[in-house]
Amino acid sequence: MTHRGKEACEVASRVVAFGAHAFDVEATAGGVLAKLRRRGSEITIVHMTLGERGYRAGGRTGAYAGQKKGEAERSASVLGATVRVLEYEDTHLPDDDEAKLAVCDLLRELRPDLVFTHWQGSWHKDHRAAHALVMDGCFFAALPGVQRARPAWAVSEVWFPENWEDPVDFRPQHYEDISDTYEQWLEAMDAYALARENLAAFPYRDFYTSLARVRGCQAGVRYAQAFMVAEPLRMRIYNQFAK
Repeated sequence: MTHRGKEACEVASRVVAFGAHAFDVEATAGGVLAKLRRRGSEITIVHMTLGERGYRAGGRTGAYAGQKKGEAERSASVLGATVRVLEYEDTHLPDDDEAKLAVCDLLRELRPDLVFTHWQGSWHKDHRAAHALVMDGCFFAALPGVQRARPAWAVSEVWFPENWEDPVDFRPQHYEDISDTYEQWLEAMDAYALARENLAAFPYRDFYTSLARVRGCQAGVRYAQAFMVAEPLRMRIYNQFAK
């Protein structure tokens, strides 16, 4: 486990965080997003689906989708972020070129320096699809030969937050101290009933708050969030043709 030399807050003026479902990004990277915003970064959270099927009781998918959209907006407001909802169907996030080009278009529009998305080693099919969509979207976005409405844009770095459903071969490479934004992060998570109530079988809030303390101990701070990072060589290859 290693620390990288630069904090996210020192290198990113624009940040886009992609989650397969509303709540994924806030739970796994919300403390860092709040920290970035305090340092002046523009933050956009992109929910690829609302996660409308993540509810213990059946028959409430439509109502729960509306609830989660409102929760996503409130959570983003706490973090100082703007929010986009792509509104693909939960459990059916596509992994095809049409969806990858949609991500490409969004990256060219928002022009982020730093992107967050799921690690590839996930038990959840939507999380695996989100990883592929974002990484191939970065590839398409950087190629001038992929002609779209906006010019090519090269994303400098992609970070993969630690998610309880994405543990396969996840090895922390970078830690960010979130001690100063810990309470703000909790408020952003608590905007979702999923964090406060018994809506799912997994105790999300307990897990992520405990994990932040463990990672903080490892990093020598009170609270931290851990990440893997896309290989620099991969990003250079992606970006070699972009201006």
